[in-house]
Amino acid sequence: MNMLRRMSLAALVLVLALIAASCGGGDETSGTTEGTVPPLETTTTAAVAETTTTAAAQETTTTEAVMAFDLVAAVGEYESTIPEGWMAVGDTEAFKDAVANSGALVIDVRQPEEYDAGHIPGAVNIPLRELAANVDKIPTDTQVFVYCASGFRAGLSISSLRMMGYDNALAYSGSYKAWTEAGEEISTEAAEAPVVGDPGFAPELVAAVNDYLSNIPDGYGTAGDVEAVKAAIEAGAFVLDVRTPDEYAEGHIEGAVNIPLRTITANMDQIPTDVTVIVHCKSGFRAALSMPVVGVLGFDNAKAFTGSYNAWVEAGEPVVTG
Repeated sequence: MNMLRRMSLAALVLVLALIAASCGGGDETSGTTEGTVPPLETTTTAAVAETTTTAAAQETTTTEAVMAFDLVAAVGEYESTIPEGWMAVGDTEAFKDAVANSGALVIDVRQPEEYDAGHIPGAVNIPLRELAANVDKIPTDTQVFVYCASGFRAGLSISSLRMMGYDNALAYSGSYKAWTEAGEEISTEAAEAPVVGDPGFAPELVAAVNDYLSNIPDGYGTAGDVEAVKAAIEAGAFVLDVRTPDEYAEGHIEGAVNIPLRTITANMDQIPTDVTVIVHCKSGFRAALSMPVVGVLGFDNAKAFTGSYNAWVEAGEPVVTG
């Protein structure tokens, strides 16, 4: 047995010697000194180290960029620059003229089944909850109009689009209701929105708006009619009046706190997070504009009183002045 082992060992040594001789090939760079890392190993190790360092640097840079983005400031920049007219065209004739003269893209933000039943000719369908997920289909260099059934979702939409950066967008606040009441032509032929590419907006802001829109509950965050609002107030709801100070002074719901739409982020410390917040304005459109603002800021306890102050007064409910 020992003899066999010695013979096997001798054979192994001979084979290793032959392999070493054949690999040498007379190439003076092929040999290595004992204890020295071969060139290939050195290169690989360096490459791995460089890749790891680069990846770590990129991760650090990305993390710093995300941490550096100030969502509150971005929302504040939007709301503080909302123009006169509240980013809307209410008159049907004015809307028709604007579309005809500008070659505007008209977006119907209703649900597909509503769109299929009848829509403004040429309008494309991008439902409200999917707007921020389809920014590659919404141009920044041509006029854009949005509409819905009666105007509330158009308000949510235009506020969301403007917040992301679409300064070229306006709402047809009369929406489909006003269009049909005016006897205008309707269509059931679907139109497709062409892909126009990445608009180049801050990805963190687009993601925040998308998170808000895609999670809008059934009912679109509305508070209901006057009786439902009264019940909510009696249960302890906080009433947020987003009209101007002059409008508020002329008459408001008792106990309502006045924080004008353009100043919400500057006064968000006044808005509670532990009770229902009822947002209202004069007729409901500014309440709709306010909802994406408070929603993106994290107030998922907010609901819009779509009838707003006008509905409250028409119902004969008491108001206070001053």
